[in-house]
Amino acid sequence: MGRVFISLVVFFIVVGAVLVFQATRGTSSLVLMPSELIARAHASDLPRIRVGGRVVDPIQYQTEPVFLLSFSVRDPKGGDAVVPVEYRGLRPDMFQVGRDVLIDGDFVGGVIKAAKLQTQCPSKYEPAVPGATSAAEGS
Repeated sequence: MGRVFISLVVFFIVVGAVLVFQATRGTSSLVLMPSELIARAHASDLPRIRVGGRVVDPIQYQTEPVFLLSFSVRDPKGGDAVVPVEYRGLRPDMFQVGRDVLIDGDFVGGVIKAAKLQTQCPSKYEPAVPGATSAAEGS
């Protein structure tokens, strides 16, 4: 009786672990920089991807007949690789050129079709510029 109980407990733990693994594997996405995405572009079986990049000019935002935000991203640390992005939805408040974004979507025909778009908040800490005086010091 004790062996059967222990065997059933081990069986259910293994089955639970397999189910959790399968669930997370199916919903996880690959995180790439634009240069890495271009290097893998020849692979026709790219799964749902996540791309981190920095927004570059130009930005086009259309509100009629549907919300469509078109822009391009490059590697945050610089580089020549630029990938176009299309996002159907409202433009995020903090979205602008030079802002780092995280894009979740599909890579179709050389364009990232974004399902989700997140902007990185700017740092609240701004180091003091040497030699600059603030308005409070001047009064």
